[in-house]
Amino acid sequence: MSWITVLWSMLASTSLTFALLHLFLWAKGIKPWANFSFAVAAVAAAVITGMELMAMRTTSIEQMAFILRWSHLPILVLWVAIVCFVRCYFDAGRAWLAWTVVVLRVLALTLSLTTGQNLFFDEITGLKQITVWGDETVSLPLGLLNPWYFVGPLSALVLAAFVVDAAFTMWRGGTDTGRRRAVIFSASITIFLLTAVGHTALVNAGIIDSPYIGGLSFMPILLAMSYELSCDMLHSAQLSQRLQAREAELRISKQRMRLAASAAELRLWEWDIVHDHIWSTDKTLTLYGISEPQKISFGSLLSIIYDEDREQVRLAVEKSMMGNGNFESEYRLKMPDGQIHWFHSRGRIEFSDDNQPLRMLGVSIDITRRKHAELEVQQQRNELTHLSRVTLLGELSGSLAHELNQPLTAILSNAQAVQRFLSRDVVDLAEVRDILNDIVAENRRAGDIIHRLRLLLKRCEIEHLPVDLNKVVRDVLKLLHSDLVNNNIAVSVDLDQQLTAVIGDRVQLQQVLLNLIMNACEAMSYTVAGQRRLFVRTQLTCNNSAQVSVVDQGPGIPTENLENIFEPFFTTKLHGMGLGLPICRTIITAHGGQLWATNKNDRGAVFHLTLPLYSGENA
Repeated sequence: MSWITVLWSMLASTSLTFALLHLFLWAKGIKPWANFSFAVAAVAAAVITGMELMAMRTTSIEQMAFILRWSHLPILVLWVAIVCFVRCYFDAGRAWLAWTVVVLRVLALTLSLTTGQNLFFDEITGLKQITVWGDETVSLPLGLLNPWYFVGPLSALVLAAFVVDAAFTMWRGGTDTGRRRAVIFSASITIFLLTAVGHTALVNAGIIDSPYIGGLSFMPILLAMSYELSCDMLHSAQLSQRLQAREAELRISKQRMRLAASAAELRLWEWDIVHDHIWSTDKTLTLYGISEPQKISFGSLLSIIYDEDREQVRLAVEKSMMGNGNFESEYRLKMPDGQIHWFHSRGRIEFSDDNQPLRMLGVSIDITRRKHAELEVQQQRNELTHLSRVTLLGELSGSLAHELNQPLTAILSNAQAVQRFLSRDVVDLAEVRDILNDIVAENRRAGDIIHRLRLLLKRCEIEHLPVDLNKVVRDVLKLLHSDLVNNNIAVSVDLDQQLTAVIGDRVQLQQVLLNLIMNACEAMSYTVAGQRRLFVRTQLTCNNSAQVSVVDQGPGIPTENLENIFEPFFTTKLHGMGLGLPICRTIITAHGGQLWATNKNDRGAVFHLTLPLYSGENA
């Protein structure tokens, strides 16, 4: 078998292999129109190669004329496939140029069938046998050229112009990929297309003696088209691998996030504000007693929130929508089993360009155990505070007994006097009436003392209500009146009459003042009797809060201990426990205020406490 037969057969087989491969890819839906166009072009190139081989091996003029006549049909198919490939794959090329190529090739086929023996020759007069590359002999046609022969080369020139125009479009696209395609594809098609057409024209004109090399010239064109498709397939495969890797990373990230959220007992949620739909995790849906397919709206979520917390949640959401978009709230939910659970939720709203709320992303955590722990701590703190009050009143027992004994003694003396007046024959009713009025007054005095003691000794729930701070100061000073007198302590009181009410628990505020005043009295125990002075002052501060100051004339507090005295179990007293001042600071802090100590320039210490004023809203 000659090497020409082998080479042209290999070219045809390669083209058909390309065609089958891309027909398979077309069936798989991978770049369907581009793969189909390439497959058609490869089949057409294989047919052209086979017809060239037949023409070179024929010894019959009629067979040569037949082959050259019908060779324009696969050329038409090849031209149309190249046009479709460029339009479908590169999305480039002017449509009117594409239609011009198709029309010219259809015209060439028509003229090949209707004029002369084919488009190349008006009449083939003979066959010329030439020897190429040693001992290979091939047949070439001889005869009169067809006057319409120029239509074929013209269609090739228009096809080349179409491809170059598409290349300019891809180059102007500006991407590296587009420019690479513009250079490789347009250059290969233009060069080898013009080479094939020009060589065929020279052979038919008898200018050169050479076998037809159309199939050989079209092979680089097929390779260029296949290269572009292969690069796309490779890029798609790489993208698919990267996508799979990203999906795997995303799955791992989601698993980690679920694990972290589960470990922290977090519930993630998203509220589509526009469509009023809340998405949440399955665990949250089950916890709330809502089945998964059920649509959750903001209204349905509010309906399962505890009645007392519902309004504050709604107001917090409205505030976040009107403000910076940050949402935070604590609320209670009644579970399907009847238990009450506490939740803390935080979220942030995403707004549109015109500042309209679109959706809120957030997280919730079950804080029921923390709340129970806080309640237990609060209960223990209340018990400790109550114990501190009882201990404090125990230290005042002598003075309180003396304070209570005075009205009781007066009541007894007045009652005995009434008895004596009533035993007389003539009773002075006016004088009896005055004595009875004194008995009533002393009884009220004793009752007030007992009432104040009962309030301080009573263990009750903390109530934050509007409190007159000046009245709290006066009540405490009345309770300590006897103790102050017995210790020769002069009291100066400066109460701001313009001071409005504060919000707090009256009994606990009394306890704080009682502790501070007793500490001041004890600090002055070694001061000369005539110099023992206690100053109690109330005033309105510049940051709109109420302040109480307790000033003594004692030795003062060592500078290094000014802050330590508020630490638990730290004391400067010989028999002190170190709990009074820490409890006082805890109480004031719980009221939203501050408690601190300073030293006077001359002598003595000053204890200040501030409390927020009552704003008129419910506590």
